[in-house]
Amino acid sequence: MSTATELLDQNQRMDVSDKLQRFATLPEWLYAIADPDTVRAAVERGIPEIASGALTLTGCDVKRVRIKKDRWTAMYQLTIAELPQVVKLRGTLIPPGQAEPDRGVPTVGLGTEGWRFYLPELRLDLESQPPDEALPSLPRLTDPTAARELLESSIRAGSPAYQDLYIQSCEPKIMRYKPGSRCTILYRLEYADAQVASQNWPDVVVAKTYQGNKGQIAYDGMRALWDSALANSSNVTIAEPLAFVPELSVLVQGPIREEQTLKELIRSALRAGTPEALEELNHYMRMTAVGLAEMHHCDISVGELRTLEEEFAEIREVDERLAAVIPELHGAVAPLLAHLEAVAADNPADPSVPTHGTFRPAQVLIHKGQIGFIDFDGFCQAEPALDLALFLGKIRDIGLSASKDDDDEDDAVVDRQALLARLAETEAICEVFLAEYEQHAPVSRVRVALWEALDLFTLVQHCWTKVKPVRLNTNMLLLERHLKVSGLLGE
Repeated sequence: MSTATELLDQNQRMDVSDKLQRFATLPEWLYAIADPDTVRAAVERGIPEIASGALTLTGCDVKRVRIKKDRWTAMYQLTIAELPQVVKLRGTLIPPGQAEPDRGVPTVGLGTEGWRFYLPELRLDLESQPPDEALPSLPRLTDPTAARELLESSIRAGSPAYQDLYIQSCEPKIMRYKPGSRCTILYRLEYADAQVASQNWPDVVVAKTYQGNKGQIAYDGMRALWDSALANSSNVTIAEPLAFVPELSVLVQGPIREEQTLKELIRSALRAGTPEALEELNHYMRMTAVGLAEMHHCDISVGELRTLEEEFAEIREVDERLAAVIPELHGAVAPLLAHLEAVAADNPADPSVPTHGTFRPAQVLIHKGQIGFIDFDGFCQAEPALDLALFLGKIRDIGLSASKDDDDEDDAVVDRQALLARLAETEAICEVFLAEYEQHAPVSRVRVALWEALDLFTLVQHCWTKVKPVRLNTNMLLLERHLKVSGLLGE
């Protein structure tokens, strides 16, 4: 680093570390609303129908905790023995110091529209959750006849190479579905025999729904990449963008084959721990680095510019929202951000390149010795450090969870030394990837470290805004380790 960015002395580093520790533990009143056992006990004691014994609570699940302005909301699913369906409630946390609502005994039964009750033990204002909103486009996307017509017309309009496309029939299969927001559907297509013999048409296509403008962003990015030399790359495969339907916010794309994701390979290789497994992983790490470098060097300018300065601004905006409700967080991240901004000023950004924007090992597919990149809804222009930092940070996170059987966030590994040893393993994997990338596209390692530091702190913030105490332990460890080994704060 340049001499203008003086390394922090020991007292300054201790000040940064001490203040960051304020983020290490959620307050009990916040943690409680996301803990199923705590919520269940409070519900059994507090909700009149259950406390009286008229209804029997047999299960309690917590879903989707989020901060909304100066309060948190959560979705609760109660299983009641006497009721045929799960009771879905929306809870709003009233933080300490804010006025509590004055509510009496509910006037309608639990599980009925209009039911409301304040649970003072948890400071939760509970109400019946409105029914899940189905995607308005879903019937059209899942009906074979309607879907055939939609796919045929949209692909014809969106891709000149398919002007004569005629789909005889299609078989839809829902792969992922989140009511009201997202759906991914795979279609197996059938054509007349003569057409198949004379045309290179896909036998499988995928339709994805999006919220906001992400679908348009993904389509524009994929279209630009497909029109570049990357479409014919021998290093990486991308799916052909076939159409975008604005009124439905639906992207239609060609197939990209998958045997496993790079994320799955990282987990399995680290679990196996054999030289053969690690060498196979390193092989695909190098392939991914080459593919990403090639994508970064495509001569296209599609996508909005995304900068490190915007990342600083977003962190400060979330920090202000949290500190307004939790005063002990006020100023806790300020010394770190100020120092990182000084480092950034002394180490200017590399030139902007076409950027994936959400590049992580789960977005790298492996099939018969080849790799492919997917999910371009974050496509933008940025310095290459953005993609590299997201990717490297996620490798470390995957490494910490590699000893688990699944992605259950409630399975915590408590041995800190074991976690640090696993992090050392993942750092070696990261170095293989980054060193290979540098062979094809030189990049500022300081800028990569800066982006990764901000991304890791953003993950810490998410543990507060989304109330994830187990993830908080992991993310704090990742941040502390990164600040230590990256040299951003000095030796």
